[in-house]
Amino acid sequence: MSRLTAFAAGVIGTLVTLTLAACGDDSGGGDGRASATPSAASSTASAAAPSPSAARPGGGTRIGGPKTGVTLTLPSGWRQVDPTKDSSPVVRTSFGFDDEMGELVRQLTTQQIEQGVVFAIDGSAASGFAPHLSAGCDRGGAVGASLEQLKAKQKALEPTSRITDVTVGGKPAFRAAYDSTKKSGPVSGLTVRVPLSADRFCYVDIESRQGAMPPEADRIAASLTLA
Repeated sequence: MSRLTAFAAGVIGTLVTLTLAACGDDSGGGDGRASATPSAASSTASAAAPSPSAARPGGGTRIGGPKTGVTLTLPSGWRQVDPTKDSSPVVRTSFGFDDEMGELVRQLTTQQIEQGVVFAIDGSAASGFAPHLSAGCDRGGAVGASLEQLKAKQKALEPTSRITDVTVGGKPAFRAAYDSTKKSGPVSGLTVRVPLSADRFCYVDIESRQGAMPPEADRIAASLTLA
């Protein structure tokens, strides 16, 4: 679950997860938080390219597809971005490319994009740290990807998490809202995690400045479906 967007969901958290995954699975894996935090989609994901963004009734845009593993609807005003190619200050700041770990974040984000993870940002923000997201699928690595294991990881990475059980595509999942302090400053986060197997899960991660999570975030999270 692709941080995992939101952006360096602590790069520290990502590094810890990658280290754990390396101990138990040489194929990599970790947590979807990149954006929230960079993640790697399963090597078993479809090789098909993600479906092109398509306008939806009511002004929304559907993003994701088979390679991503999930689809979700962006509300009007949000736009899909490639943070490695968009040099606008608001994108660079929001996805963590301007801090001291910016180059590491770029490398991990490049890996995510190659494996289907999608990124989007609230286009109404012209500067600063804008609400943004990442969505895709990931491996559980050494920690595992059962519902309880993912909940435990969430609480370990974000101790303030308020976790609620939900379903996505008929599968048990959870939603968590949290407040945290990252390199970029205080943030608010919203994440959904959907276990697919003992070692694979899908996710959407949304982050904003603390106290500035837009109301559209709830609709985005609720629109998550498995591709």
